Amino acid sequence: MTTGAAEPLRLRGAAWSAGGRAIVGPIDLEVRSGECLAVVGPNGAGKTSLLRLVAGLIEPSAGEVSWRGTPFVELTRQQIARRIAYVPQIRPSRIPLTVEQLVLLGRYPHMSRFQMAPGRSDFEAVREALARVGLEGLRERQVDRLSGGERQAVFIAAALAQEAELLVLDEPTTHLDPSHQREIARLIRTFNRQSERTVITATHDLNFASLTADRVLALRSGSVLACEAPARAMRPELLERLFEAPFEVVRGGERPMTMLELDG
Repeated sequence: MTTGAAEPLRLRGAAWSAGGRAIVGPIDLEVRSGECLAVVGPNGAGKTSLLRLVAGLIEPSAGEVSWRGTPFVELTRQQIARRIAYVPQIRPSRIPLTVEQLVLLGRYPHMSRFQMAPGRSDFEAVREALARVGLEGLRERQVDRLSGGERQAVFIAAALAQEAELLVLDEPTTHLDPSHQREIARLIRTFNRQSERTVITATHDLNFASLTADRVLALRSGSVLACEAPARAMRPELLERLFEAPFEVVRGGERPMTMLELDG
């Protein structure tokens, strides 16, 4: 992991409310250059809202989100999209596009209003993104004919083709079987390490967070309980506060594995 003097993403007292109800914050956070940050917490903790805040998709009700010292409110949507790529958890069930066509959508932040069609650099970025996720052989395949793991990889490829400095992923392993979860985890970790790009994920999978993240942010009711290295964030006593359930830690690998403990 590389850490620059100027951290790319900063939240200062950032908060977001909806319908008069506080959803997130206020939060102070600096996301380090080149790190992988995993956001964990129970349902309703505000994980998706926090990711939408850092991706510039919603404006904070209070406080500020900034990119390399420039507040988001001073940047256009296209300027933010050139810097931050977002892969949502919920996507259309039917997508009448080929793999290449979908990944090309990630190039639109780089296209001018006068550009009639994608150019050579756009197709080269798509080719490199598909090669990175291992799907270059499926370029002409209809997205609707892909497996769940392949579809997820295609959406990640579209974000990679965006060539942003920060990749934001909301629940990247949801609804995937263990084999595909492992593939996506390896893909994210490899991308983070080899490209030295910054990654933020939100996940319910504590083992995924432990294996991929440099830091784990524990979020409950929109507030940060802790933001620490996985070995410390996965302490049973912290997880019990976070999820209101008993946990135990199983050791034996490179990192501790935290497991939900069942009574009886």
